[in-house]
Amino acid sequence: MFARMATRRSRARRAARVLHQQPMQVASEELRILIGRLEDLIQRLGSPAEPEVSRLRRQAETALAEARAAIAERGAQLGNQVRAIAAQGQEYARSRPVASASLVALGLLAIGVLASRALTGDDDR
Repeated sequence: MFARMATRRSRARRAARVLHQQPMQVASEELRILIGRLEDLIQRLGSPAEPEVSRLRRQAETALAEARAAIAERGAQLGNQVRAIAAQGQEYARSRPVASASLVALGLLAIGVLASRALTGDDDR
């Protein structure tokens, strides 16, 4: 019994770690699974004779098509935003090379301090 609980906890920890580290990939995969299950459900309904089931199937197909369109549109918008931000960053780095190098050095220093605290266990909590 305790071995099963420990296994469940370790699985939950691993899942939480993956979700924390890669939230977009996890959300994308969950969405892909949901769409696949909806498609499977629609196919299993076949061509029902009952008008209510036919109406529900049409609604499900419409909702699925709308969800796909919204996902594609939002993905395109997100891609455009990322490209715009990257272009702004490149422009800033080209126009202010000393300031850019200073910011990178400051960021690396902060990462080094945090990493050393994590390795030595020096937490001020």
